[in-house]
Amino acid sequence: MGPVPNKPVERTPVVLPHWTAPVLAFVAFGGLVGWRMGASALSSGAGVVAGAAFAFGGTYLLIQALTLAHPGLARAAVLEAAATGLLLLLPFAILALAAEILLGWKASQVFSAAGLMTACGAVGVEVGRRGGGKLRSMLVPSAIAFALSAAWVLLSTFAAANWKW
Repeated sequence: MGPVPNKPVERTPVVLPHWTAPVLAFVAFGGLVGWRMGASALSSGAGVVAGAAFAFGGTYLLIQALTLAHPGLARAAVLEAAATGLLLLLPFAILALAAEILLGWKASQVFSAAGLMTACGAVGVEVGRRGGGKLRSMLVPSAIAFALSAAWVLLSTFAAANWKW
């Protein structure tokens, strides 16, 4: 028997892991911080590693906080919401790269903080869509985003000011 005519082909959507977007974005942000530290391969590499570590830790913190805040919501729904919402970090990383490299602006911290706040807000909206409480779905990611933004800006400023490699 051959294929059945007029039957639609089922396609499996390609789903990236929930940590892909924040890691790519913070690798770019970390590389820019390292580049500002001394424009050497060592400083840029250290910034990339620090950015990846920050992204993994921040994503883990966000997912754990949302899972604890919404005990009735399946963990898979929280992971899917995180994967969807955190995609908004990528345009901010692209803008930061363009601003630093093409325009010569020193604005990667601004883009990273704005991207974190926007992406975490989008995660909250996605959690609310999947059945999470409306108020908790916005307060928890906003608090996490504020803490992560402040931590990234303070740590990257400290690194850029004190470590010249």
